[in-house]
Amino acid sequence: MDLMVGDTRTLSARALGNEFILQELAQLRDELIQQVFDHPFLVQCRAASMPIERLKNFLVQQGKYSRYFTRYICQLMSHLEGDEDILAVFENLFEELGFGEVAEPTHSAIYREMLCSFDLNLEAHATLPSTQHLIDTMMNFCKQPNGIYGLSALCLGAEAIVPHLYSDIVTGFSGQGVAAERLRFFTLHIECDDGHADTLLAILSRLVMEKPTRFEIVRHAAVMMIKARLEFLDKL
Repeated sequence: MDLMVGDTRTLSARALGNEFILQELAQLRDELIQQVFDHPFLVQCRAASMPIERLKNFLVQQGKYSRYFTRYICQLMSHLEGDEDILAVFENLFEELGFGEVAEPTHSAIYREMLCSFDLNLEAHATLPSTQHLIDTMMNFCKQPNGIYGLSALCLGAEAIVPHLYSDIVTGFSGQGVAAERLRFFTLHIECDDGHADTLLAILSRLVMEKPTRFEIVRHAAVMMIKARLEFLDKL
């Protein structure tokens, strides 16, 4: 009987510990989303007063970052240990390549089409140092042998903020009379990236519950990615 009581206490303590970890991860996610939400560039987008030229500049610089997205994912997958985790991340790549539930062009092709509608060409514009820093930060985390670095950067530093970031960008364009139909890349990701973030967060949660000291890695990678994102927005 004493053994059973001891086991119950251990299980209860573990459950409480796991619940705390989930709360900490959710709080970290929400804090990072809020930091991006409060950036002056997005505040001005929500006020529908962002000049169209600055919005076009966002399209160019975001396009330079986004065109490496499949490479970020592939690098991350090569450093994940569990087959189920690899498959979960692969589903994200599958959608990027246009093989979701409904066959469609690749997301990179959709982005190029959007750029063309604004008469924009990535190669005609220089990559800003802040944009290159954002690219390098994500790539460096995804290349780390310990996959939790890349997973944290991709989940909390990218996928979790995308629906909020892109919603504000669409609002900014709408304020300049641009129809949402011309912004299909953004509207598509507003709809699907919440699911991607939830999938990645579930993997992160399990890994941190297995080894709570991993939380500091998660925090470091996520915070550094958001810092790079804010610097990216600063320079637009």
